Amino acid sequence: MCDVSVIIVNYNTWHLLRDCLASVCADAQASGLQVEVIVVDNGSTDGSPELVAQHFPQVRLLRNARNVGYAAGTNQGIRVSTGRNVLLLNSDTVVRPGALREMCAKLDARQDLAGVAPKLTNPDGSIQQSCWLFPLRALVVQVFGLGRLGLVDDYRSWDHRRDREVPWVSSAALLVPRRVLERVGLLDEEFFYGVDTDWCHRAARMRYRCLSLASAEIVHYGRGSRQGPLDAQFAGGPQVQERYVRKHYGSWGVVLFRGLLFFGGLPRLVAWEVRHRLRPDPTADARRTVYRRLLSYALIGR
Repeated sequence: MCDVSVIIVNYNTWHLLRDCLASVCADAQASGLQVEVIVVDNGSTDGSPELVAQHFPQVRLLRNARNVGYAAGTNQGIRVSTGRNVLLLNSDTVVRPGALREMCAKLDARQDLAGVAPKLTNPDGSIQQSCWLFPLRALVVQVFGLGRLGLVDDYRSWDHRRDREVPWVSSAALLVPRRVLERVGLLDEEFFYGVDTDWCHRAARMRYRCLSLASAEIVHYGRGSRQGPLDAQFAGGPQVQERYVRKHYGSWGVVLFRGLLFFGGLPRLVAWEVRHRLRPDPTADARRTVYRRLLSYALIGR
């Protein structure tokens, strides 16, 4: 058994995967840890598998004939891995020096951790939000403005200058112990988005905690910080959040969820409609579209 198994699911991200693997392999070599890297390729046609085979022979490559999705690809990699800790890592990341050692040390120091996550940064060095409240609570906070009033911390303004326990973290970079994976289970393949929210929720029910780190750093070239639970793009949209709510809270949870969407979205839609009529601009038009979609989903489910 090695120290860390790095699982990277790839689908047509040749240039990003190249930089990701170069950074992982360099940090692994400098860390003194025994690290295995596994790339699960989901039927890429851009030359990604050939890149791995030719330029990273130390990396284990699993080739799928089609895109089976992130969760299924990750589970496939986990099943063949041997590390006592497993790092879920997106292909659009670059690991900063020392990150693997720091993450592994912090995880090994505590038995109550479901996982540790590094500080994610944007390519320009700014902090990218990588931890959140669970969706129902986040929606309550958003609807009633509790975050803006300073009554509840939703992590949007956290400066990441110290380690902090958080409800759930992004699986763009998440190191978990194998012993916890064996208890909590693998990723739920019914989720295309939101697999990290669901997995962290299941771990929390078993009294495990997630720790977001200040010192370990990984650059994430994804779409950047999510904009909150009232944005239609958040975690794949309200459909994904409702799937999570239905799974963990049942039908009454769905009723509450849609009610919060409606009563949170209606006054905001009115405000943006007024702004648009007084001074039309692209921002107002985009926000009107977001809240119209949310209200439509709250009322008719689509």
